[in-house]
Amino acid sequence: MDIQISRTELVRTLAATQDLVCPVVAGHGKRVAVFSSLIAEALGYSQAERERLILAAELHDIGCFTLSIKEKQDLHAFDVLAPEKHCAVGYILLSQSAMFNDISRTVLHHHARWDATKGFDIEGNPIPLDAYIIHLADRIDISITDKHQILSIKDKISENIISQSGTLFSPRVVRAFEDASARDAFWLLGVHYEHSNHTIRETGELLSNKELIELADILTLAIDYKSRFTSTHSSGVAASAVKLGTLAGLEDTLPLRLAAQLHDLGKLVVPNEILEKNGPLSDEERAIIETHPFYTYSMLNQAKGLKEIARTASLHQEKLNGTGYPFKPVPEEYDIPARILAISDIFTALTEDRPYRSGLCEGEVLAIMRKMAEELHLDPEIFTLVEKNFQQLNAVRKAAQIEATNRYEEFWQETSAVMAYIRPAYRQNA
Repeated sequence: MDIQISRTELVRTLAATQDLVCPVVAGHGKRVAVFSSLIAEALGYSQAERERLILAAELHDIGCFTLSIKEKQDLHAFDVLAPEKHCAVGYILLSQSAMFNDISRTVLHHHARWDATKGFDIEGNPIPLDAYIIHLADRIDISITDKHQILSIKDKISENIISQSGTLFSPRVVRAFEDASARDAFWLLGVHYEHSNHTIRETGELLSNKELIELADILTLAIDYKSRFTSTHSSGVAASAVKLGTLAGLEDTLPLRLAAQLHDLGKLVVPNEILEKNGPLSDEERAIIETHPFYTYSMLNQAKGLKEIARTASLHQEKLNGTGYPFKPVPEEYDIPARILAISDIFTALTEDRPYRSGLCEGEVLAIMRKMAEELHLDPEIFTLVEKNFQQLNAVRKAAQIEATNRYEEFWQETSAVMAYIRPAYRQNA
């Protein structure tokens, strides 16, 4: 399969992920991007500089997947007390790809106080002006309680912003905000971003396979590191699926690898309180869990080039006998890659160690899966490949998860270090 996805679609996919992870502020990144771009115009930014800023603004909250419900709510406070976690995580995620080299430090510092930094981090490195612009634009959007009444509340928001020039906000950025916001169109364009041309420009430039894999790796980090219950799972499923796909005679396993890596993307929407519940789920909690394949589809389907991958990834909870969820495709619509992914998901879940139990032995795994194949929960022919090649499949699954475990530990060690590094930027100077 020739996977063609543009950079614009890439950002759209990442932005859709942000919106679903934190639905309370859906559209927040796009509104911040418009406000930021309008302020940047007043600062004399070139078109290329504004496009860089818009990209950073649309993705500035990409690190929010690690936050608890309370931590997300705390971001609504005008002067956020402890924003460093999602800033650090966003920075680390974006640093995984060379595509985001020019915006990762902006995302890192997008909550930096002016009075604590004066334009420089603790090592004397310049903080991008883009970060101070996004900080102010972010607080504008958080202050808007009713977009339909924006012209009646704009003066109050402006007074609050201007009163914190030199403390919370850069004086230079505040002056540009005053110039830009004098026009009612500033406010109307910001809240009705769908009518603005201050968005990511479609260049038609397509991602290479390397860049596509980097995108998948970024999203896999988000999935696997959301919860101790999901950590390393996607990596194990991807390794198992690729091996099983090769055994099944698939010539091109890249689409299957990507679908397997991203099959649980929708779990970013599910609260950790449910994912990590110690005990049986209630009917309501089970219903929430069962929405995740739909959200996987919704996020990935933002990009035309990912439509087949979105479809395969979203079918991983389906069954041949029609008792799966949420789409219940007829057998002829339930293709071989999707069947391989469903089996790989079950195989990995049974063989991997979980916080509450060790992985099951070969006999136990095969007995469970054989019964599922007999009941047409799983494809019997593909299950036969698992039976014949159990040790090979388990070896590649285990190796991938060991590597993912090491990456997991490095990720949180780096997160802690980066949080400590930027924490002074969020503390008012005495």
